[in-house]
Amino acid sequence: MTRSRLRKAAPWAGLVLLWLVVSTTIGLLGFANDSERVTIGAHAATVSPTFDGHATLDLGAVLPRLRLKTDLPADLGLNIDIQETDADNLTELLNRDALIASQPDGEIARIREVVREMAVDNAVAGAGSGLLAAVVVATVWAMLGPRRRRELFVLLHSSERRVQHRAVVVLVAMLITIASIFGPGRMRAPEVAPTEWRPLSALLPELSFDERLRSVEVASGFSTTGGIGVIRTAVETYERSTDFYGQLRDRVVRVGGRIHQANPGETVALLVSDRHDNIGMDPFAAEVAEVAGAKVLIDAGDDSSSGQAWEVFSINSLAQHFKDLKVVSVAGNHDAGGHIEDAMRKNKFTVLDSKPVEVEGIRFLGDSDPTRTGLGSADSPGDETTAEQSTRLADVACEQPEDKRISTMVVHDPASFADTAARGCATLLLSGHLHRQVGPDTKVVDGKPVTTFTNGTTGGAAYAFALGYTLRRPGEVTLITYSQGQPIGLQTVTAELTGEVTVGAYRPLSS
Repeated sequence: MTRSRLRKAAPWAGLVLLWLVVSTTIGLLGFANDSERVTIGAHAATVSPTFDGHATLDLGAVLPRLRLKTDLPADLGLNIDIQETDADNLTELLNRDALIASQPDGEIARIREVVREMAVDNAVAGAGSGLLAAVVVATVWAMLGPRRRRELFVLLHSSERRVQHRAVVVLVAMLITIASIFGPGRMRAPEVAPTEWRPLSALLPELSFDERLRSVEVASGFSTTGGIGVIRTAVETYERSTDFYGQLRDRVVRVGGRIHQANPGETVALLVSDRHDNIGMDPFAAEVAEVAGAKVLIDAGDDSSSGQAWEVFSINSLAQHFKDLKVVSVAGNHDAGGHIEDAMRKNKFTVLDSKPVEVEGIRFLGDSDPTRTGLGSADSPGDETTAEQSTRLADVACEQPEDKRISTMVVHDPASFADTAARGCATLLLSGHLHRQVGPDTKVVDGKPVTTFTNGTTGGAAYAFALGYTLRRPGEVTLITYSQGQPIGLQTVTAELTGEVTVGAYRPLSS
């Protein structure tokens, strides 16, 4: 009975084993030879998996290759081939790279996502190939039938010696073929010695290194020694950035006692605007949110400077630092072009698009800025003007029933909420754009309080570009306290040019 069951189960077990072997082989081979073109920081880049346990950055012929350990299972590593950029010169490029490297969490998360997608895609392809192989074998097995299979079995055993001889000949032929393909390259002496790797700290012993940089290794060679001045400049920029923004983050804890704490049943949101690529401020803003117990991030736009594809690193950083918060956002005039909004949606932000939505019990309405503005270029109109947007959003807000009144309107330019404020159809109206704080100003319209508030630049931007190892003007975030979905108080927290942190007074809002 047991033998009969085993005989019946054997074909199925064989098919499962076949599926597993083929799936694993095809999946691993596909993954090992896969690559993906992505945008990382200020560059286009090609990411491909390796199994050397390191993340290796190939920076081209002029600058040396860098690598650091990944500490991933199965010695999984990455090769990142850094390619073209839109930077105008080498100095600008190095400053961008060093400053982005000082806050790499968003880009690291993006690379992990890319590798995970490649692994899933190849696993699916492997599973499909294994299933196809199993189906073909099962079909052939069924088509032969029991009688023909017995005949083939008898025939095989009756000519067993001849089959063995043929198998030996085939095996020897395969070995000769493999040796002819791979042998010559193995037998030739390499013209170039294998790459030697040196710790970055050994290359620049006069500089101090944080824990992250101490694990970085540099490929020895002409590009390393010839570009040592370039490397030193990049490391110094990196160190200045990490020191300045790291001190800002640490000082939030010191002033945490001055930050208003929400009562039970209340919800806190953090408002940011006009970051203009300055991801250095994200750890500071995230620390403020954590101290205040915020559950929602409100982003009033201008996260980038020109809306280019390479600037999605700014959104990746925001998503990584606020991954535990719900994010409600609009794009600003410097975010136009679609890349920034696409990155927001890909990171699961709630991007306001003229329809009321409810997040954490707060009823929002808003839209991205219709104006298009590049870095240093004049405004160009979009599908509508800000005045037309203001009228259209006011019509939507004023159509809402009283029990679904808009609690918070979010736009980038304060001109876009002017009509809603004048008609009294929202309780709190938020914006950015001006790079300076305006309000909070409260007026009573038809017996209801209406408060307008414009947040100062979170990125510390004087103009449209704020990425740097210091601030160009104070960087501001605002905490908004809600009760039962309605705003009841505002409080600003400001990073000063000196590196100090100032906490504004908590301002109750009229209800």
